[in-house]
Amino acid sequence: MARQRRCAVALMQQQKVQTLTQAQRIPLPLAMGVAFASGFILQKFFNTPAPRTLMNWYLTYQAFSQGASHNTPG
Repeated sequence: MARQRRCAVALMQQQKVQTLTQAQRIPLPLAMGVAFASGFILQKFFNTPAPRTLMNWYLTYQAFSQGASHNTPG
């Protein structure tokens, strides 16, 4: 168990170093511009009826699929 934990911690450290190295290659103005554009697009999307419709479909699917699994004879 201790060996597994050490390996997991080492892998997390390796991923952290790789992430920081890759993040330093991206210019800050570009990252901020992409974040701003993404936020603008998401805001426009969530102001349409599409997200509400998709959520209702998902909730209906969940209700039917859970109801079907609870009503099986057993």
